[in-house]
Amino acid sequence: MEQLIQGGCHCCKVQFEFYGPLEMEVIQCVCSICRMKQNHHVLIPQSKFKLLTNMDELSLYTFNTKQAKHYFCKTCGVQSFFYPRSNPNMIAVTIYCLQLPQNVKLTKLTQGLEQSIKRIIQQ
Repeated sequence: MEQLIQGGCHCCKVQFEFYGPLEMEVIQCVCSICRMKQNHHVLIPQSKFKLLTNMDELSLYTFNTKQAKHYFCKTCGVQSFFYPRSNPNMIAVTIYCLQLPQNVKLTKLTQGLEQSIKRIIQQ
């Protein structure tokens, strides 16, 4: 069973929604940028993610291989989601940007993003 989950940035100019499971694993990524930002996120298939905001409201940041796409609000600077380098078919959504329904349970996982993606794909 899946639930509609909505989210966005601090100033609400960036808004999105997706259908997600009632239980999601939170990834505490250990890459250089996520460690600095203390980014905790859930992985969502791109096919289930819908950006409700025009891309003009977002800025893009890339580094190193330039494959991960980190988008953030041009107004408040919050990164609500990004496209991970290790699996471009997924979107990593920052959990603190979500309006979680009460019936959705988050479980924390403290391993890196690439290990989590490999484990999810194998299931």
